[in-house]
Amino acid sequence: MTRFVKRFRLLLILSLLLLTLAALPGLAAAQTSIDQLPVDEAGIPLVARVNDEAITLPAFQRALARRQFDLTAADPLALEAEVLEQLIDQLLIEQGAAAQDIIISDEEVQAEIQLNLELAGSPENWQAWLSLNGYSEAEFVETLQVTLLTNRVRDLLTADLSGDVMQVHARHILVQTEPEAVSVMERLRAGEDFGALAAQISLDDTTARQGGDLGWFAREELLAPELAEAAFMLAPGQVGGPVFTALGYHIVQTLETGSRPVEPERRVYIAQARFENWLAAIRQSAVIERYL
Repeated sequence: MTRFVKRFRLLLILSLLLLTLAALPGLAAAQTSIDQLPVDEAGIPLVARVNDEAITLPAFQRALARRQFDLTAADPLALEAEVLEQLIDQLLIEQGAAAQDIIISDEEVQAEIQLNLELAGSPENWQAWLSLNGYSEAEFVETLQVTLLTNRVRDLLTADLSGDVMQVHARHILVQTEPEAVSVMERLRAGEDFGALAAQISLDDTTARQGGDLGWFAREELLAPELAEAAFMLAPGQVGGPVFTALGYHIVQTLETGSRPVEPERRVYIAQARFENWLAAIRQSAVIERYL
């Protein structure tokens, strides 16, 4: 059972308890006049194209209306931009999955819907939940299908995590500027102890107390992928750097390498990181036109 469906079932229970349907708030004013938007062959205004596949204004407005339930969305224009990017990502996932021959059958979708119907207790309750959350049946099916596709892609990307995975045990020293990093390298070459130097000057408070020790990690596991790549490139005992990341400049030393099992809590994080990297690569190569 997907986390998405579990979330929808939880919302369903809460919705049926509340039994209150408020009118949808008005949509925020779009940055671009509707009259200025391009249209498809049927004359329907478009908000974006992704590899020449269209995202229509009505689909965007419906998705935006559903997010109006999000009380944490204080900035209407920021919410519009976020919803548009979510729709773009949704289309990219569909396209990326299709390129890898990943499909979700109608039977799989209907099986998930049937579970929701059973939980609702009656078709009337199910229709009430769809209405309360701003979904037509077709829209819910489309959203559910994309979520199942996402889970299928993630499963394929992380199939190897059930066994041993190549990992590195490394430590690092983080400083603010490149000249500082060069100075650290010089001090290490002069014989100063890596761990003592990390404890003394590293800006990474979490690891500095352990002499810069990052522990064991898989390639996708660090917040700074450039640092992970550098650690994987080094042989045990080697020191490398400076390595520039969004955090600053790093000096890194690889201590050990080996294939090791991945604990369940780490597996979840790696799975998400791999999926985000997969989506980022597809996004980078895509032709995306935004009209709002």
